[in-house]
Amino acid sequence: MKPIILLSALVALAPALRATVTETFKQTYPLAAEGTVQLESINGFVEIEAWNRNEVSVEAEKSAKDAEGLSRMHILVESGPTRLKIKSDYDQKWKFWDTMNAEVRYKIKVPAGASLDKIEVVNSGVHVSGVHGSITLEGVNGSFAAEDVAGVGWFKTVNGSISVKYSKLTTGSAVTIASVNGDCKLTLPADAVFRLEAGNLNGHINCAFPITLEKSSSHDLRGTVGGGGAVVKLESVNGALSVARSD
Repeated sequence: MKPIILLSALVALAPALRATVTETFKQTYPLAAEGTVQLESINGFVEIEAWNRNEVSVEAEKSAKDAEGLSRMHILVESGPTRLKIKSDYDQKWKFWDTMNAEVRYKIKVPAGASLDKIEVVNSGVHVSGVHGSITLEGVNGSFAAEDVAGVGWFKTVNGSISVKYSKLTTGSAVTIASVNGDCKLTLPADAVFRLEAGNLNGHINCAFPITLEKSSSHDLRGTVGGGGAVVKLESVNGALSVARSD
């Protein structure tokens, strides 16, 4: 009977382990039209969207297994006229397991011309839309998606796929997309001119644009499109690489 009693106890305990409590954070901060935004976060999806205001709206939902857990989670904000830094902070003495069962989900709105100076996440996916300043996304264990972007871009994750769609690619721009384990896809306007450097160890490489080849093999593709312009780099260890053309 002991195994049955133990199983019953575990089943009874499961809802309690899954139960969470939440707390909402909402605040708006003034920021110059071409200011910079930084974020450091562990655990929890991040959504960043552009709007036509010279201010940043930060909405966050903290979740933990109990009220004590919420009290050990902090959202730290440093605000200035041209720079805003946001950080998810956890008490140092909090047990690792409890930290892994907590998360902060963000919905952030920024001026369209702002730069995402560095969005750095762990165990988090990121979605960016409409930001036309420079973008730096770095993460471990999480996929990235960005659309309607236009500035210099650096997108890098260790485990996860990356999909980026540019509405405009300027001649002097540079875009780097890299994943250790995951596919990388870049979509560019039909009139884009760029130099492509793409390489991986496992997975196919595809470019939908007519390209003047400098080097071509199963896992290495280099050349220019339209005579070259912006510098585009795609890298992965285990993942397919593709450059698509938007109509």
